Amino acid sequence: MKKWMFALCLILFSSTAFTIGSTDVRAAEGSQITLSSHSNSVRIGDTFKLQVTGERFNDLFGVEVALTYDAQALQVMEVGAGEAYDSYDAYTIDAKAGKLYLPLVSKELQPSSQASVRLAEITFKALQEKDALVKIEHVKAVSSERITNAQGYKDLKSLTFGLGEAVTVKISKQDGQTPGGTPEQNGSNPTPTPPVSKNISDQMKAIVEEKDPVRAAEMLQALLNGMTSEPAAADKEALLKAAASTAERLSQIPVSLEGTGTDTSYVIAEGVLRQRDALLQSVKAALTKRNILAPQLSQEQLKAVMAYTLDGRDANKLGVYRYNESAGTWEYVRGVVHQIDASTFTIGVKQAGKYRIKEYAKTYEDTSHIYAKARYAIEVLTARHIVQGTSETLFSPARLVTRAEFSSIIVSALGLDQLTAQGGAPGSAYADVAADAWYYPSIKTLRQLHIINGFGDGNFRPNDPVTREQMVVIAMNALQALKWMPESSGGAGEKFADDEAISGWAKDAVNQARGMNLVSGSGQNRFVPKQSSNRADTAVFIWNMLQQLN
Repeated sequence: MKKWMFALCLILFSSTAFTIGSTDVRAAEGSQITLSSHSNSVRIGDTFKLQVTGERFNDLFGVEVALTYDAQALQVMEVGAGEAYDSYDAYTIDAKAGKLYLPLVSKELQPSSQASVRLAEITFKALQEKDALVKIEHVKAVSSERITNAQGYKDLKSLTFGLGEAVTVKISKQDGQTPGGTPEQNGSNPTPTPPVSKNISDQMKAIVEEKDPVRAAEMLQALLNGMTSEPAAADKEALLKAAASTAERLSQIPVSLEGTGTDTSYVIAEGVLRQRDALLQSVKAALTKRNILAPQLSQEQLKAVMAYTLDGRDANKLGVYRYNESAGTWEYVRGVVHQIDASTFTIGVKQAGKYRIKEYAKTYEDTSHIYAKARYAIEVLTARHIVQGTSETLFSPARLVTRAEFSSIIVSALGLDQLTAQGGAPGSAYADVAADAWYYPSIKTLRQLHIINGFGDGNFRPNDPVTREQMVVIAMNALQALKWMPESSGGAGEKFADDEAISGWAKDAVNQARGMNLVSGSGQNRFVPKQSSNRADTAVFIWNMLQQLN
């Protein structure tokens, strides 16, 4: 919704002539956009900040400010939106002409009446001794009220307002400096207040050393957007180093705690998530714009680390749950990374809200008589929402697993659906797999990743029981798709007594699985490759595989 509104603001800004005194909507009496600075007298080499402020607006949702400044005397070092606004990396700087174009949109959709609100803060560096002028060239502002304009298109109502006066900054030479020279050229080494970087490397160092990741990202973004040409190779290396460090820190979403013990909730604030996501995407876009390839950064996603104490719970049965306020229920979160040794969960953050680490200790009435390893594997996979019972109280451990069911289990266990592109190729995965079948998404995912091939007649045979050798081949192909295969999985060693019964297309996979201790022989060291697998044995196989991945 917010991105749609921002796009609408940009369309309105770009398609409307800039006129002060429009009669669309009258803002509050005395409303105006002003410039101000706490430092109207600086020295060459110093930096100073200039604030853009909205005064006495009842509903200032979007605003575009175009500033002009003395390009010979001033350099834009950094541009930052106010706390209540965001530029979404849409501002541009023309360093040669001395122009800054800055569109902003409110982070809140609801109107808010304020006596004064800081829209943006711009950091300039003084370059030359003179009186430098900064002024508002033109402004366009809109409220959050949506209308249909005369042309029949969606629009936002324009506001009328006044403009504040231009700001003049008196720039003087440093002590002992001759007019027109820099401190270095005149033999003096004064300390600027605050200190500024002399080149990209120095600025990168300042960004890396900045403790606040949000501030560091804003500094990096401003530097990238302020460049007028593609940086040199050495500068690219420094930029990538700073960008990698900044993105890593920025992607770590802070979590606040509520409650204690097993009732501890981990709260992720909406505003924090939105701000960091926008900055992360902006940094990526700015790097791409400057032709700075950063494949390691393109994969960087927002994440949060949640530490816990066991308090008597089984670590293997713990999971992360998010509270759904509208439904009033806790919902299981998939795709988390559980580091049991460190007692932490790391989640990819897509939604703000309240999270909790909970144990799901479900048992079934018909598993008490089966072997202990299978019973525990069933309980763990149930806790991780990989398998479920055939009813609320029964698991049916002896029932055979179909090819469709195993496909669903392996995709869920390994999160393989996260590796495929959104949407994927259209059409049925196989001739006998209908697009509306419950197992269609899983089979389609496996085929897209080249994990399964089906049969020569173009069918998958989803309702056939999965054989032991088929199960192993699918699992080994899935691990290869995840690029996870241990060096010691070559399968060297004693063969199964019925090795000759294993299909040629399955032998390598079976040997690898045996080398990883995922499978073992039954009586008389026989693998029984053509035998179908029941639900209990399948659970053991999947649990063995997951333990290898931990």
